[in-house]
Amino acid sequence: MRGAVRERVELGPMMHLRIGGPADWFLEPWAEDDVALAVRACRDVDVPLRVLGGGSNIVVADAGVRGAVLHLGNLNRIVRDGNRITVGAGVTLPSLLRATKEVGLAGLEKLTGIPALVGGAVAMNAGTRDGETFEHLVSLTLADSDGRLVVLGKERFAPTYRDGGLRDSIVLQATFELQPDDPKAIFERFSTSLRKRNATQPVSQRSVGCVFRNPAGDAAGRLIEVAGCKTLRIGGIEVSGMHANYFVNDGRGSAADFLGLMNEVRRRVRDQFGVELEPEVKFWGF
Repeated sequence: MRGAVRERVELGPMMHLRIGGPADWFLEPWAEDDVALAVRACRDVDVPLRVLGGGSNIVVADAGVRGAVLHLGNLNRIVRDGNRITVGAGVTLPSLLRATKEVGLAGLEKLTGIPALVGGAVAMNAGTRDGETFEHLVSLTLADSDGRLVVLGKERFAPTYRDGGLRDSIVLQATFELQPDDPKAIFERFSTSLRKRNATQPVSQRSVGCVFRNPAGDAAGRLIEVAGCKTLRIGGIEVSGMHANYFVNDGRGSAADFLGLMNEVRRRVRDQFGVELEPEVKFWGF
């Protein structure tokens, strides 16, 4: 595999939450075929393989994770073809939004403020109240579980709330079809969404975004707040006073603190409302 291969790399500094221990191996492939080779190599020697995007929705165990972690930051090309734009999995969503605004292509502003890489956003069908990643998707280039490169149209997937339905496949590229529009109008929508997000969510603090999925017909944040959990704290992790579905790290928190707080919040909501909150965040190494 072309690219960097390192041992015992600390994952905490790469996480938005800034907690978590090391990975046994950390792989940074240069190109799409290197990713496929890495998948085959790990499969052949029975080494577990995880894919790290922007680290915005993952809690890594304090002891770290066994096996290999794959980071796709080198897959960072953005190519325009008319109203279609093809973007590498390692491009950040903010970079993609800036690029589409500059060439006058609209549609992705609904993803404003999501701190993810494109690959992770597709894999989890990231979104806001205004829309989801899959809405403008045309096709994906993937490395499947056997290490083969495949290109599949959007119709091959059945995305749901916060799940792109990719199973074990790894996103390498995504192609979106957008609509021409005035860059100034696009920027105004972008700015409006960003102001709204900044006013209602603790975006400047260390968090993993929304901790729980919204249950049918309700909002997890509302249930957590009414259950009296705002500002509830275990160790260095606290339920945000701005948005109750965000847990923030004051710099002293651990993964054990996060899990303990999460379990206590779930217990209180279950006891008061009979609702079992389901995690939206992913856990590695537990």
